[in-house]
Amino acid sequence: MTGLVVPAYFHPAVAGAQWATLTTGPALRALVLNVADGPGVTPDPPLIAAATATGAPIYGYVDTAYASLPAAVVLRDVARWRERCAVTGIFLDRVTTGAAQLPYYEILTRMAGPRVVLNCGAYPYPGYAEIAEAVVTFEGPYAAHRVADAPPWVSALPASTFWHLIYATPPSLMGAAVRRAAAANVGGLLVTDRSGANPWDGLPSYFSSLARRWPAVARPRRRRPPADGSRHPASAGSGS
Repeated sequence: MTGLVVPAYFHPAVAGAQWATLTTGPALRALVLNVADGPGVTPDPPLIAAATATGAPIYGYVDTAYASLPAAVVLRDVARWRERCAVTGIFLDRVTTGAAQLPYYEILTRMAGPRVVLNCGAYPYPGYAEIAEAVVTFEGPYAAHRVADAPPWVSALPASTFWHLIYATPPSLMGAAVRRAAAANVGGLLVTDRSGANPWDGLPSYFSSLARRWPAVARPRRRRPPADGSRHPASAGSGS
């Protein structure tokens, strides 16, 4: 599924207008709910009610601290989300990208499943895309996004496998960010002009415009190389 994904790291008590926009605005691919770098110690009924009112699939935020937390600690937060809210899935943050840590995340996704999103923030070892519903393969400012290239293996998988979260993007560059995401075979996207320590503390100023443009931007067709690894005749050199 292609659509907007919103990291909702803001509370209705201080950002009621933002939540009203989510409730009456476009249908979302996903809403990532974050209380206090996770589900928090105690339930937060107003936040849960606001998220439920949007009608969007809700993913509970859980930190993994780049595989430094024991799996039992991470799964405790997963259980808290499931006890307090009818979450669609789990959003694991601060996920590593290397092959060495993949077994740790295989355990987490198997125990937290069936729908888990891994926020690597960069393109990881390909095995991460095989164990999760989706992988965040970019989280950062537009200045970094404009020079980030997707590795070849990305084009062989459905666009719904990949999310990009792009911040510090002025209105004049929002369209360029959308086009670059589409070209990178991305299905889940948020572009925002917000920045700072928490660029997800509210919606972008151009949220309505972004919703109209995404996922309306068509994904460019990509030629896959032949299975034997040889070059496509049309791209091969004419000399011999």
